[in-house]
Amino acid sequence: MGDHTVKDLDKIQQIMENGNYEEARPLIKKYLEDKPNDPVAIRLHGNTYAYTGFLGKAKKIWRDGLKLFPQNVDLLYNYALAHYLQGNLYYAKKFWKRALKVSPEDSEIYFNLGQVARDEGKLKKAISYWVKALKLKKDNVELMNNIGVAYASLNMFGKAAIWYKRAIKNDKNYALAHFNLANALFEKGELEPSRQHAEIAAKLDPASHMEPVSALVKRIQEKEEHLEAQAQ
Repeated sequence: MGDHTVKDLDKIQQIMENGNYEEARPLIKKYLEDKPNDPVAIRLHGNTYAYTGFLGKAKKIWRDGLKLFPQNVDLLYNYALAHYLQGNLYYAKKFWKRALKVSPEDSEIYFNLGQVARDEGKLKKAISYWVKALKLKKDNVELMNNIGVAYASLNMFGKAAIWYKRAIKNDKNYALAHFNLANALFEKGELEPSRQHAEIAAKLDPASHMEPVSALVKRIQEKEEHLEAQAQ
């Protein structure tokens, strides 16, 4: 009986992985009638609502699940994420910190706490969280780029450039990092390298970067003309 039940839950998860959340929902409800205290099923039940636009309903399911399993990292994570998506940074931070106590080596939790700190305007705190996340997931170029953006927001363009370069070293086709590096180099007065990285960004992802690259290249040209005029 137990093996049959596990297979049923696996089947439900496969249905959800195909995006059929409403089809999966009554199956999970039926499953929970037999096993009401299964934390995986509780989480999946909430997911069927979260991914169909009913985040409030999902939160209630996960909150009730946390009363039974207050240390379940998946329920804590999802409940925190739901609050974050609704703009409630206080509770998002509170429950991600609880999740971190249960799973202190989870890069995603550090990443999300960094997102909260960034949204609160605490950029140095965000950088601290993202650096910790990167130590656990060393090849995450999004983290490297985020750290660069935070430093750029603090007008620390030299440090920003270092992190963008790290991202590009790990993924030479990361268009956003090329574009951000171009901006940082422009602020540092390194105009030709700035132009080169801007053009790479436009080539890699013209839909996203062609227009802002054109604006940046125009600024580079204006700066070059200004410097040339000063030299005469």
